[in-house]
Amino acid sequence: MTPTITGNIRAAAKRALMAGSTEYFSWTEEAQENFRATAGEEARCRMQQVLLKQVLGIDCVVAEAAEAWRELSLQQLNDINPADLLVSGIGDDFLYLNESLEEGVSLLDFNTLYDYDFDDFLFQEEWRHKDLKGYASPGYFPLHHPRWIRLVMNDEFVYGNLFSTASYVISRVTEAGDDRLDELIPSSYIEGPDHGKPRDGGIAWDYQLDANGQEPQLEELRRRWWQYQQDAELVLQKELSDGPPYAYILRDESRVPGEINVNFVIHNEKSMHKVRWRTFMADLWAIEGNSKDLISLLKRETERALRFIGEQHHDIRGNYVPPDIEPGKKRKVVMSSGALDDLERLSREDPESD
Repeated sequence: MTPTITGNIRAAAKRALMAGSTEYFSWTEEAQENFRATAGEEARCRMQQVLLKQVLGIDCVVAEAAEAWRELSLQQLNDINPADLLVSGIGDDFLYLNESLEEGVSLLDFNTLYDYDFDDFLFQEEWRHKDLKGYASPGYFPLHHPRWIRLVMNDEFVYGNLFSTASYVISRVTEAGDDRLDELIPSSYIEGPDHGKPRDGGIAWDYQLDANGQEPQLEELRRRWWQYQQDAELVLQKELSDGPPYAYILRDESRVPGEINVNFVIHNEKSMHKVRWRTFMADLWAIEGNSKDLISLLKRETERALRFIGEQHHDIRGNYVPPDIEPGKKRKVVMSSGALDDLERLSREDPESD
């Protein structure tokens, strides 16, 4: 069922906002929006309590609302998220950015997508220069990492992914390239001897790479392929930087029935300056480009990448001499028992796991 913003959803959100503050509907629109964006933990819990009751029929006291929310299944979250968006989103589209912000900072402090993204870039750069020895900055390019948003689009609740054109294209190229690697050197991860054992207050998550004796060759091919992705995205960002300020709106296939996923692809830095958080969809529609251009670019980059992988695989087979390493490279982490339980719960709820 498509998650339309129904009258019942709006009524539940209205009740929740009144629980958040009894004065909410006496405020100006600006004050209401500021409350939705900056409500403290106590007010947020009061609103969660109401939404849990109104949407899902779950009774709890305010002090237990946050914990009850964390225990919701994926289906329950999909059912309640549209109402939750109406009590937390901003602007014409009730947009909500799924990113952590500093205390006292909200999305309202950033006018355009560029303002937020560049501020985050500066923060990340400060960390990289401090913690990564010999780090050389490539400079700012928009949306190097995708952002996750929720919003109302044509009266429908939407899960959105924010990409730059370069990051979107390379993400799709990466999927095609990874599939090609699996064809060239089939592999899987098998449980290691320590999997599931108690370790350092948690439980060991121990898996070994199995590529039928070609583990060193596969690791080397993966290493070259990863570096290719980094270089290709940087080259593409530079190529597109002088282009016109386009945006692309692409509906994506969802793994969850009825869920709407949309990729919002922002062409370059010029486009980032033109799209404001509070008028997100209107600004995107104003600069929307032809998706055929994006498809053509994706085709070109995919062909280049697959050709690279084929050449590197041929070179590794003929010339690569692996170092003396232990066969079957291990992937081992220590997880809390609660985290392991969560992974198992998510796996059970994943439609593709059936």
